[in-house]
Amino acid sequence: MPVDSAGSRDPRSRLVREKYFCVRPRPLEQWLWAKRVPASAERVFWLHWQEGMLRGDWCSELPIRRVARECHLDSSTVTRAYQLLIKIGCMRRSDPGRDPANPFQQATAVTEIRLPRELLVELDRHPNRRAITNHLTSTDRRTLQPAVVEESTAPSASEISEENPSPMEEGTDPFPQLTGRDRLRAITELTEPMSTAERHAYQEAVRMHRPRMTFDAASKLSAEARDKALQLLTWLAKTANAGSHPAHNNPTVPRVPQQEPSRKLSVFELSHLHRKLQATTPPSVAPDLMRQVVWSVEAGPLRRFDKQHALHIALKKIREGLWTRPHRMPPNWARTLSHPSAPETCKAA
Repeated sequence: MPVDSAGSRDPRSRLVREKYFCVRPRPLEQWLWAKRVPASAERVFWLHWQEGMLRGDWCSELPIRRVARECHLDSSTVTRAYQLLIKIGCMRRSDPGRDPANPFQQATAVTEIRLPRELLVELDRHPNRRAITNHLTSTDRRTLQPAVVEESTAPSASEISEENPSPMEEGTDPFPQLTGRDRLRAITELTEPMSTAERHAYQEAVRMHRPRMTFDAASKLSAEARDKALQLLTWLAKTANAGSHPAHNNPTVPRVPQQEPSRKLSVFELSHLHRKLQATTPPSVAPDLMRQVVWSVEAGPLRRFDKQHALHIALKKIREGLWTRPHRMPPNWARTLSHPSAPETCKAA
């Protein structure tokens, strides 16, 4: 993009080079245009989109007055925008109840960005961005050119086979410069002349990561093609073995048990739990029950259930008066449950 053609003092060039950009996926933007979403609702949506993307969990806690100020709208317009965006499936909001620091004020609602099902169905029809390798400059191409030439001038499998009777020990890639469809086409041209028995042996060797296969006595493959097929199998087997865990290849290495992935309740789920506890329990015990339920779902006895199912179990036990403090819960356990902003003075949709 020739943005610096008029010189570095051009304010347009400085704007592009130094200031922040707003990321807007084109398929989602076109979908909003096709639905004729009002401009005010688009402003609200893209503001929450940016905040959720920066946080990493697609959730945001913005007071209505801040949304109105940054979008240059009034509070009633923001509330109507929330109602429309929720209706078309672009976001959902959770009311966490009263602010614990000030029971006379409403806490900031948690907003989660969502993609409507209609857009998800046709998402694959939209073109993808070009790979980053297609945007290399001429200087980058000149820098990478010696390595490519050196790799392309490497001896072929047939030349190595004349010098060494076992050329497949190195396990080099027979198609180092081909990627994507070109590579698939080259492999298809290599295996197409194979007979049924040879193709079965080839597929079995690929599946079992074997560097060898047997050929028919009257094989239609040339000696060079057979060497290239064995070279491909050796390279695939070497790649598969290199990607495995060291404990599988070396019995002296002790196997370390794989840790389970961390399971954290999202801000939206925490907000929903906080509101339910405020509605069913006294304000004095709600914070401690919140800690107990969160620990039980994330690391305690309710961890074996799905998060939503575990929350339903905990809330049902609390409503029926059967909930007890988990036995193995650390006495001083706590984690940052949310990052609340300034409390709202009015309730959003």
